[in-house]
Amino acid sequence: MNKTEEYYEQVRDVNEGMDNELTVSHILRSANQFTKNGLAYGAIISRNLQIPEGARMLEIGPGLGDLAENICRELKDFHYTFCDISYDYIRHLKARFRDRRFSFETGDFLQAKLKDKFDIIICNEVLADFPTLVNMTLYNPKIRQGDENAYYDAVSLIKFYGLPLAKTSNFNYGAVKFLDTAKQLLERGGKIFLCEHASEKPTRIGVFGHSEYTIDFAALEKVASKLGFAVRRGTMTEMLGINQRRAIIFYTQPELKMLYNFFKKRGILLEQRAYEVSEVLDVLESHGVRLCDRDEYAKILEAQAKPLRSVTDQFSYLMLESKKEPWSSDS
Repeated sequence: MNKTEEYYEQVRDVNEGMDNELTVSHILRSANQFTKNGLAYGAIISRNLQIPEGARMLEIGPGLGDLAENICRELKDFHYTFCDISYDYIRHLKARFRDRRFSFETGDFLQAKLKDKFDIIICNEVLADFPTLVNMTLYNPKIRQGDENAYYDAVSLIKFYGLPLAKTSNFNYGAVKFLDTAKQLLERGGKIFLCEHASEKPTRIGVFGHSEYTIDFAALEKVASKLGFAVRRGTMTEMLGINQRRAIIFYTQPELKMLYNFFKKRGILLEQRAYEVSEVLDVLESHGVRLCDRDEYAKILEAQAKPLRSVTDQFSYLMLESKKEPWSSDS
């Protein structure tokens, strides 16, 4: 079973953690030229969720809190709970959000004993961090010591939800368990927003210090429907209204990554976001980087730039809404 909790429990520098694993929401966390109407990622999510005043919200794996800040900016009356497995991320969030309308829970969401109910539950680019059973088979399985309970629980979930499983394949066990857990914490009529790197079959992604697995959203949609949710599904390109502009991100270009780290060691933290080529050049020159031939380097960067859509097309979302009447015993 692939797990990531040990990696996140050991993260000490939260900004370094985000640099090592850039996310769509992170690079679009402020107003920008790549989304519909130039809105920040969180503002778009908030409008799609249509969050009412007085809402009780829960975010699992909130990172630095940029999504929460954008969501809460337009609300006056709310209560927002952060849940994260990392004490250091929670410490960062406590320093950033000192308002009494925010509360904090440290621990694994799948094991946490949260007592409150919520109107909105958000799990943004975190599902891939939940446990995935790798090379799972229903026929003569070789189960690693310590994974027995998870394996047999996964078999039960696969059978209960009628999920297809190839002779040998990876299974997003934690993502399915997340929906089971979240349903119990959701008020009637509440909504859940999920976003993650998607693929038809769960596939390993090697990232700094750990591995994650993409999410089979077709299977997750089937689980959500069985649980009684009204389901809306699509790509993040569609939801965010990503245009055809080509983007540069400091950490994806070798020489730009080197410059980013150079400034970081000197206490200058360049904003990690999606840039157009002209913006990159302006940022470098404003920090004293001498470009011998600006136009020539612009051509090099332009050749390396990619449409942001090539990234956001790989990310899917589920918007789930529960029915307002009480849950029936078979849902």
